[in-house]
Amino acid sequence: MEFDSYRVSENDLEPYVHFQRLLEVDQYLRLPVNHPIRILISSSDVLHSWAVPAFGVKMDGCPGRLNELYTTIKRNGVYYGQCSEICGINHSFIPIVVNAVELLFFKSWHNFMQD
Repeated sequence: MEFDSYRVSENDLEPYVHFQRLLEVDQYLRLPVNHPIRILISSSDVLHSWAVPAFGVKMDGCPGRLNELYTTIKRNGVYYGQCSEICGINHSFIPIVVNAVELLFFKSWHNFMQD
């Protein structure tokens, strides 16, 4: 499954409950808790680095290469990360937001995204 997620500008933060300035996105990545997760990372333009410090993960996304990382999230919640590679002029505007949920909620979200 893949999807796009874009940073929310400061002017549009009001409808978002858990907002963090420069870290809020329009669509959260949802992942299940207490379940092994494999994440595949790549890039289509320059080097990027997918990093979520609370998970203890950081992996480079390289054009033309597929990298993978494994993690298991132990607690429900919203986790913030950011690209940690100097990838260009808008480097600081590449946020990552993960919503860790129970497996049942994850499956219903995944089915919704597939439709």
